[in-house]
Amino acid sequence: MNMKLKTAALLAAVALFATGASAETVLRLGHVWPDSEIHAAAAKKFADDVAAATNGEVKIEIHGNSTLGSDRELLEGIKFSSNDIWVGGAGVLSTASETARIFTLPFMIRDVNHYNAVYGGPVGGEITKRIRDESGYEVVAYWLRGPRWLTTKVPVEKPEDLSGLKIRVPDSPVTVQSWNQLGASATPMNFGEVFNALQQGVIDGQENPLSLILSSKFSEVVKNLVRTEHAYEPVVVVMDAGRLVAMPEDQRKAIVDAANGAAKAYASEEVLKGEQTFVKQLQDAGMTLIEPDKKPFQERVGTEFVHKAFAPVADLYDSVAAVEAPNGQ
Repeated sequence: MNMKLKTAALLAAVALFATGASAETVLRLGHVWPDSEIHAAAAKKFADDVAAATNGEVKIEIHGNSTLGSDRELLEGIKFSSNDIWVGGAGVLSTASETARIFTLPFMIRDVNHYNAVYGGPVGGEITKRIRDESGYEVVAYWLRGPRWLTTKVPVEKPEDLSGLKIRVPDSPVTVQSWNQLGASATPMNFGEVFNALQQGVIDGQENPLSLILSSKFSEVVKNLVRTEHAYEPVVVVMDAGRLVAMPEDQRKAIVDAANGAAKAYASEEVLKGEQTFVKQLQDAGMTLIEPDKKPFQERVGTEFVHKAFAPVADLYDSVAAVEAPNGQ
């Protein structure tokens, strides 16, 4: 356990002792984003709604901006009781659950309507169940996140342009293997280190939703904005399944309802609204928009690649492909 986890564990013990003397339950919620990021604001709304629904009996303390560690450390911290709730990109769950590899398979989700139909329907329920059974983690809610775009120091218009480029990716086996398949040199790295790594030339690019590219001011250190829209990775609200079940029913319901209520709606509204303006804001900040033909990228990481490289989730991949969105897409 690293120093951050040890420190957080000590704080957890102190918090546990303190809560034993009162009726208040204190839960730590960790994430890696700056306060200005959409899902950081959604997490605060979630915490406020839980407090209101429980008349203050459950207090969720927000620890953002990687103060309790990286995404992986925050997820693992749930098992060590150094963190209670993690909000982050769902792909990180693949370090604990093979099923969670489904979240970052490239070009799997077609659009927002397809995303909502998948994660709000039976396929999403099956994904949640498998993750719980494999890892003991409970995905309490799926929050919409915009599609991931590529940003690079040099123009990228076709897969061949990725050759030799070090592209920062989250610590997700699927993402690493997929970007290597596309021709890049995938480089896992804690999100909090990305800006400096770009600035110092340690990496040549990164990939994230527009909201995070904007709020993290990546336009200051990288100039090419490439419309790959290669993955609709959900933001997930995660707890230990056993811990959640053991809570009093009214508190458990308050947490589940709040995670799937106004906070989720806020994230969706802000993401959809922002997608209309983020590109212009990034262009105004000096970035050059590149709109490549996506087909050559899709062909390199399509069905054949997924079935060969990620056979355990091939059935889910096919189930996702078969889901029809309300508009028929």
